[in-house]
Amino acid sequence: MPHPLVSIIVPIYKVEPYLRRCIDSIVNQTYTNLEIILVDDGSPDDCPRICDEYAEKDKRFVAIHKENGGLSDARNAGLDICKGDYISFIDSDDWINDCYVQDLLFSIESNNADIAVASCKYISDDSQYANKFFPITPGEISYNDILLEIYSKQNPSFVAACIKMFSRNLILSFRFHKERIHEDEYLNYQWFYKAKKVVYEPSSVYYYFLHADSITGQSSKYDKLEILNQQYAFFTSNNIKIPLQWILPSLCWEHLWNYGNFKMKKEACAQEHFNLFQHFTNLTLKEKNAPKAIKFFFFMCSKMPFIYLFYRRFSPFRIRK
Repeated sequence: MPHPLVSIIVPIYKVEPYLRRCIDSIVNQTYTNLEIILVDDGSPDDCPRICDEYAEKDKRFVAIHKENGGLSDARNAGLDICKGDYISFIDSDDWINDCYVQDLLFSIESNNADIAVASCKYISDDSQYANKFFPITPGEISYNDILLEIYSKQNPSFVAACIKMFSRNLILSFRFHKERIHEDEYLNYQWFYKAKKVVYEPSSVYYYFLHADSITGQSSKYDKLEILNQQYAFFTSNNIKIPLQWILPSLCWEHLWNYGNFKMKKEACAQEHFNLFQHFTNLTLKEKNAPKAIKFFFFMCSKMPFIYLFYRRFSPFRIRK
């Protein structure tokens, strides 16, 4: 029986000091039937030359050179040409252990799954994150438990697009949102919802390197309210209640914060945000798992918004942001 082809997509932008470490960890995999797609996203350093160097000496490599479009656009460029039966994303400043692909592939195939999730280990000079690990029980994991990993524990193994292997049919039905950072938040809950089965494979270890630089182009932006609105619409339309205990308070915070900003600038859209804040506050009050202190705070602000405005204007401390 032929060995399946696994495509590994590596988006690359301004990571010259780390790129060889990442690529070498892929080259050193115990599983060798790989298509390694290096997507140079208009990197201004020596990364394009490094990509070509690997492509010239190893036929498994494909080097793409494109104008800078951000992390999402680079991943999409890899998805457009990949040929693998299974697909995995690796960020170019991270690296993987030698059996990463082999163990994920065995796990996804032996369980007839659509997604196999690896374990994640943070590597950082910051003591808050250094060598932080996110262990969970190996094997099949339910959608409800996945949502807890995403929204309650914020486990990067489940939040990020990397740190996992996808079946081709599943991942090719999605595309990443261009010109966005935290683009995974638009899609992760949808991947897992559509997957027929998800398994967790801790023997595959993804080393997530935290540093000051970023692969994301400067054109990217983060719109938390847009993400929350999409998540809320998805879960309510599918009658999934578990994430609402986190999503509803977050929607309240976003609209309350925007209300304060626009009100102090005397802009008309302030009232629209306040109306939405009141709407989501009423829903949060009905959510039994939301924290009581948060419910009380939102209730008081919904009835007496001048308290929040006074605090925002004169307090040297900030709530939330």
